[in-house]
Amino acid sequence: METVDDSLRLILISLNELKQVAVLAAAEEFAPELRSLGVVKGKEQLEAFLQMAEVDHYVVTYGEPFASTFRPAPIGHSWQQIIAGLEKGFREAGELRNKLKKGEVLGDEEQAGLRFGPRSWMVWSSTVSSTEGLARVRAWFAEKKAVSESSQE
Repeated sequence: METVDDSLRLILISLNELKQVAVLAAAEEFAPELRSLGVVKGKEQLEAFLQMAEVDHYVVTYGEPFASTFRPAPIGHSWQQIIAGLEKGFREAGELRNKLKKGEVLGDEEQAGLRFGPRSWMVWSSTVSSTEGLARVRAWFAEKKAVSESSQE
């Protein structure tokens, strides 16, 4: 498998766990501004989306933001592993919220887990260029929109 230099990179933001996930990408090639490309609805649609975009990495950040210790590290995972990890994170955060509702006291590690539950994450493809990937993503959302509009008629 050959890695491309200018890989597709996307920011995913959980709006409602995996029920609604916003997809953001660079507004233009090599531009720092982000633009919303659409919202993926549900686990199955997210799976199809990540598979179509050939996402095979997610980025974990280490250190303090805005300090020289801040470093991103790409971790190779299949889209299935990414989904499984997110489901686990949402499930664990839900269990911690339930403990709080019952009046239980959370330990330091549990409080950290609640604070750092999955909210947004960056994913990328090691095999798809940003130009090709963004074209695929835009076409995918355009197709979903067209299907949705035709079913409403």
